[in-house]
Amino acid sequence: MIDFESVPGFLAARQPGIRVWQDIGPEFKIAASAENPQTSFFGGNTPTVGTPAVGPQGVLNPNLLVNLTGPGGSFFNNANNVSLNQVPDVTVKAAWDPRLGPYHLHIEAWGLYRQFFDRFNFANHTFDTGSFGGHINAELIPKTLDLQVYGAHGALGRFTSSPFPDATVAQDGTILPLTITSAMVGLIWHTLPTLDIYSYAGLEKTDAAFANVGTVPFGYGNPLYNNTGCNVENSPAATCNGNTREVRQITAGFYDTIYQGAYGTVKAGVQYSYNQRLAFVGVGGAPRTDDSIVMSQIRYYPF
Repeated sequence: MIDFESVPGFLAARQPGIRVWQDIGPEFKIAASAENPQTSFFGGNTPTVGTPAVGPQGVLNPNLLVNLTGPGGSFFNNANNVSLNQVPDVTVKAAWDPRLGPYHLHIEAWGLYRQFFDRFNFANHTFDTGSFGGHINAELIPKTLDLQVYGAHGALGRFTSSPFPDATVAQDGTILPLTITSAMVGLIWHTLPTLDIYSYAGLEKTDAAFANVGTVPFGYGNPLYNNTGCNVENSPAATCNGNTREVRQITAGFYDTIYQGAYGTVKAGVQYSYNQRLAFVGVGGAPRTDDSIVMSQIRYYPF
């Protein structure tokens, strides 16, 4: 694909980790990994501080800490904040690769354990989460037409293409995880040895998680948030909280190898996508947007 963020429903992250695996016969494999954890909290990298329960979305207590800014220097980029996770993400996975006559088939299933962490009034808060998902890649026509199907459910915001946050917090520091449901289906047609045509459809959606202090709203997807300005151009940001509920995309494109020889490989492609973003209902309604995007790309591989 040309779009770096990929299609909604395709989950991924680049991060360091340690993985061990075991082959069980020629077709079955199991694996487990411990990977670098991070948590994306809703409300920005640095929570707003001030008098508790004040403001259009509520103001978090100044004694709440969800992350730290790097101090600068080697390996500590002070342009990025780092969440305070105590344990690594742990993934277990099983994959089956049978051969059905001339057809190739790949089936996999996985589970993911994550722990979220914050600190409030000299006390640590943790929340343990479990997520699961799977993937099927099947040849419908050998060496010509491939089918891909993805699905997942759980606290997966950081891995989504949209992207969604992983969690939000109540005014007292209670961690409120956001549950993501994602799905994607795609077809890849190898029309010529040099030309691939693809089409995908995918979605990512989350459940609301919120709490109120009196009439002051906190959390994500709170129906008390102000959306009155979402359909007014150049309206103040405070009048359009517009927490995203669901993102959908349908896309199609092609990649063509236009040169391959002693001087490397040149590939070119064009991709079109139709995108929808739907927000939670707030005061003033539930805003949404529909956008069409066209991307083109030329890649040169010298080796």
